[in-house]
Amino acid sequence: MKNQFLAKRLHSFENALNGIWHLWKKEINFRIHIFAGILVAALGWLVEITRTKWMMIIVCVGIVLGAEAFNSAIERICDVVSPEKNRQIKIIKDISAAAVLIVSVMAAIIALVIFC
Repeated sequence: MKNQFLAKRLHSFENALNGIWHLWKKEINFRIHIFAGILVAALGWLVEITRTKWMMIIVCVGIVLGAEAFNSAIERICDVVSPEKNRQIKIIKDISAAAVLIVSVMAAIIALVIFC
């Protein structure tokens, strides 16, 4: 019983890693956000920011990457539900992209506060 529980958790973890790998391979914006996160981390290391500021950066990068993952998933679902052009699907995709923009701008503002 315990082994089955652990096996299911490991399988779930494997599925999540497959999702990250798919994002990396197929979604240019995900790679851009990863690169931005690496640059911010390098800058943080260079200027020796405090632990609190590190936590803020880690949370911001995580939120942006999570938003990008949700956006990509929503776009894929929309493409399956309606492969042809559809005004409502376009609005859904635009709103999903707006969510990524909102958290990205928030993260950029927080980075400015930290580094300036």
